[in-house]
Amino acid sequence: MIYKFKRCFVLAITGAMTVASISFSTATYAQDPEFLNIGGGPSGGTFNVVATGLGNLMREAFPDSVVGVQPGGSGPNLLRVSSGEADLGITSASNASDAWAGRDPATPENPIKNIRGLMTFFPSAIQIWVDASSDIQSIEDLVGKQISAGQPGQTSWNAFNNLLEVHGMKIEDLEVNGGKIHHLSWKESQNGLRNGQLDAVMWVALYPHSTVLATETARKIRVLTIDESKINKYLAEYGSGFKKVTLPVGLYQGQSTEVTSVGTKTFLFSSDRMPDETAYKVTSAIWKNLDKFQQTHALLQYIETETAGRGMLAPIHPGAAKFYEEQGIPVDEAALN
Repeated sequence: MIYKFKRCFVLAITGAMTVASISFSTATYAQDPEFLNIGGGPSGGTFNVVATGLGNLMREAFPDSVVGVQPGGSGPNLLRVSSGEADLGITSASNASDAWAGRDPATPENPIKNIRGLMTFFPSAIQIWVDASSDIQSIEDLVGKQISAGQPGQTSWNAFNNLLEVHGMKIEDLEVNGGKIHHLSWKESQNGLRNGQLDAVMWVALYPHSTVLATETARKIRVLTIDESKINKYLAEYGSGFKKVTLPVGLYQGQSTEVTSVGTKTFLFSSDRMPDETAYKVTSAIWKNLDKFQQTHALLQYIETETAGRGMLAPIHPGAAKFYEEQGIPVDEAALN
């Protein structure tokens, strides 16, 4: 059980001392949790790096707790935190929206509605990277190509399937004439793009992404634009976690025109079982040590007063809401309810 607290008290009874231990409801927790498990991401990925940095911060904030960081991903983290296997997780607003509505392939019959937002970390967008000299100019041109689009359960994989759907396509349509979808890690995907083994990599990621910039030491990269009508259709179907974004000229060396896509936010969350005091302390520890936390990953520079409490979609945890109110940090009304 995640929220376990060791407590004992001494009852003095005439002429005798009895030692007893009792358990309390979550509403009366006063001490730090015995365990604090954080759901991150695949090894070497952004979520993993951020979760590791968060774990270091939490060990300082909760010195009497056993803090652990688990591999995961946007989708798996929702499942684990919801079920109690983890206490904190990192996910995207788009994945949270899908899980809440029961659209997530992993939980089609069991909507996840017990998640609570703590803090927005950074923005990201659907990006389909190709060699700048490639003849791939559109989603339709991906037919028969070697493509990596993340792994089942990840934000990227869900978004890729949704993107194909608004184009009237399916995975099977791409895997003709030798085409293949490869379920690779982030590192493997970028290596494949760099050495030419992959024709395209699709990921929901920050922009520009430092790893893609590093890939450009071998070849210039550009991002496919998504047609305006398809963006509108995407937002109509899946828009509660997305919005239209524009990626500027020069974002990558091979990008000579503006690119339109759909973006989302990545945020930290817990379940509604987390005690208010714990959620308050987690949020406070991050905010009061923000400079240190932001050294973990360049993306975390996005966290500031105007962004920390916005874009999560899920209801904000009462403990986090209390901290934000005290600090004068604005928060969004929950879009998911």
